[in-house]
Amino acid sequence: MNYSFYMYFTEMLVRDGAQKTAEYARAMGFSSVEMLESIGRDTLIPDIKTAEEIRRVFAEYDLTFACYSVGCDVYGNPASEDALVRHAELAAALGCPYLHHTLKTGLRMTADSPETDAVLEEVTAAAIRIANRAKPLGVTCIYEDQGMYANGIENFGRFYREVHRVCDNTGVCGDFGNILFVDEDPAAFLSAFAPDILHVHVKDYLRKNFADVIPTGGWYPTKHGQYLRDTTVGAGIIDIPACMKVLHDAGYNGAYALELCHPEPFDDGVRIAMRYMDAVAEKL
Repeated sequence: MNYSFYMYFTEMLVRDGAQKTAEYARAMGFSSVEMLESIGRDTLIPDIKTAEEIRRVFAEYDLTFACYSVGCDVYGNPASEDALVRHAELAAALGCPYLHHTLKTGLRMTADSPETDAVLEEVTAAAIRIANRAKPLGVTCIYEDQGMYANGIENFGRFYREVHRVCDNTGVCGDFGNILFVDEDPAAFLSAFAPDILHVHVKDYLRKNFADVIPTGGWYPTKHGQYLRDTTVGAGIIDIPACMKVLHDAGYNGAYALELCHPEPFDDGVRIAMRYMDAVAEKL
């Protein structure tokens, strides 16, 4: 399986440089890597020339760039469009086929939060403009169900179908856990969009109900009042085998990026995830 070094990859690349990071990725059993950037700060890769050199170093270790992710709020932020196109240019220089960007982050909605229809209308139009500008670069824009707006099978579908109708260089990032934040089922989401899934983010969560106490220590609220906390793959509530079966049956052959934010040691989590998913894959 093609496992992609996702969480902590960018930090290690900046801190330790390309060669040491590539050595680590290969030693851990990764086949590819994934950048994670954010809008509102300078790009961590300063220019195209640097990106091309990084690509060269990773190629020496037989490592490719599977995806280039950018966390941002496109909604209410017109400047994000130029910034995302700049990231698309860097993705192209890295030899990365996919630019994945968020649309409107945040896990809480209040009485004064914008209406869903207004948010989806604005981010859909922005995503179309960004994808159109990324197309000449040879970059495909992909989207995951995330946050409180473009999440859930219905609302994500409203967004994605319109963007994909207009832009053929678009697809879906199949996330194993984000839909839990709107209290829906990950395998059902993957089934709904299986033909368009081009890249996958793997994670797992613990889930609890807290009565009147808002928890701390990595617990995040869902739409209907439950709480989720990252855990090692296979130890949580996500039906990983069901998710993998959907992808297997759809003929998915892309990367599985390990989005491991759990408090357990990262290296241990990587080994646990790979061992668990390899065992599942053998039974499919």
